Amino acid sequence: MRSSKRCPPGFDKLSEDLIYDILLRLPVKPLLRCKAVSKPWRCLISNPGFVDSHQARTGSGSGAESTLIIHNKSVSLLHLGPSQLVDDLQLPHCKSKYGGDTILVGSDRGIVCVAVCKSGWISFSEARYPTSIYLWNPATKHYKVIPPHRCYDKYEKVNVGFGFDPIDNDFKVVRVVGSPFPSEVYSANLNAWRKIGPIPTDIRPLYNFNVCINGLLCWTGDEGILAFDLYKEVFTCVTKFPKESTFSCITDFNNSIAVITGKGINGKINLWTLDDVECLRVGGVVEASWTLTLSIDTDVKGHSVHSYFNNGDMLLTSDDCKCFTYNSAKKETKEVPKFIDLDQVFKYKETLVSVTGFKQVECS
Repeated sequence: MRSSKRCPPGFDKLSEDLIYDILLRLPVKPLLRCKAVSKPWRCLISNPGFVDSHQARTGSGSGAESTLIIHNKSVSLLHLGPSQLVDDLQLPHCKSKYGGDTILVGSDRGIVCVAVCKSGWISFSEARYPTSIYLWNPATKHYKVIPPHRCYDKYEKVNVGFGFDPIDNDFKVVRVVGSPFPSEVYSANLNAWRKIGPIPTDIRPLYNFNVCINGLLCWTGDEGILAFDLYKEVFTCVTKFPKESTFSCITDFNNSIAVITGKGINGKINLWTLDDVECLRVGGVVEASWTLTLSIDTDVKGHSVHSYFNNGDMLLTSDDCKCFTYNSAKKETKEVPKFIDLDQVFKYKETLVSVTGFKQVECS
C-alpha cells in the first residue's frame, strides 16, 4: 500500500499489515471518512475481503447493539445503553406507486429489507397487490429496488422474510402465500425470483418471519417454530415450543434460537434455548429439546417481551402500553423515549456490506 501525503501524520511509517489492522478496528462511519484519505485506502476499505473481515469482527463484538424500529411510517435506530439515543433515518424509497405503508421485513449483516405496500401491519399485504421491496444499507446509504414479484387475483395474506444464506453468500427474500399458491424466493446474487412449492397445508404462519440464524428463517406457527432453509430453499419443519403456555416471542441468543416465555401477572421472564439448531433442518414435526437458560423477575407487571439482546437488555411493554428496556444483569428498567411499532423490531449493527446493484441514496 503506497502512502499518501493526505495520510494522518506517522502513518507513512507503518507497515501495510498494521494499517490494515488499525482500519479493521474502526466503526463504519470513521471508515467511510477514511475512504477519502487516499485511493489505496479507498480500495482497501472497499475490498470484499476487508468488508467480510470487518463484518465478522463487528458481528462478534460485545458492544451495544442498536435496534432497528419503525414508528409513524418512518424508521429510526434506538441505541440501547445509558443514553437511549434515537437516530431518525432517511428512507431511500419512501414513496411508491403501490401505496404508502412502510414495512420492515428484516435485518441481517447490516442490510435491511424494507417494503412499501398497499396495506401493512402484521399480515404484510394481500397477494393480489404488488409491493415495492428494496434492500438497504443505512450506514453506507446505498440501496436497490428488487424486481417485482408475482401477484394473484385472489384475496390471500402474504408473509415475507429476509435473511442471509452463508453457504451461497447470498441475501434472500422469501414471500409465502397461502396454499395452494406457490411461494417465491428472491436471490440478490441472481437478482431474480424463483418459484418454490406451496407452504405445507398443515402449517399456518401467524406473523412475518421473526429471526434468521445460520441460514434458517424462523417464524411463529400454530404449533411452534416454522423453519425455512435459505440454502436448500425449502420449508423444513415445525419445532414445538417448550411446554409452557405463556409464549411471547422468538429471538436469537448467542447464535442460537431462543423462545421467551412469561407474560402477565407475576413479572417473570423465562428464556429457553434450542439445544440443537440443526434439528430445524429436519422435515416434519420435531419434538425439540429446550434448556431453560434464564429465569428473570422484573418489576414490570403484565408485560410482553419482544426481543432479547446480548448485552442483557430486553424490549418489553407493560399493561398500559408503555415500552421499556429491562437489563437483566443490572435489574434496570428504562422507558423507551419514542413510540415504536413492536411488531417491527429487528436487531441491527452497522456494516460496510454491499449488494450488487446498490446505488447511492439521494438526499432530499
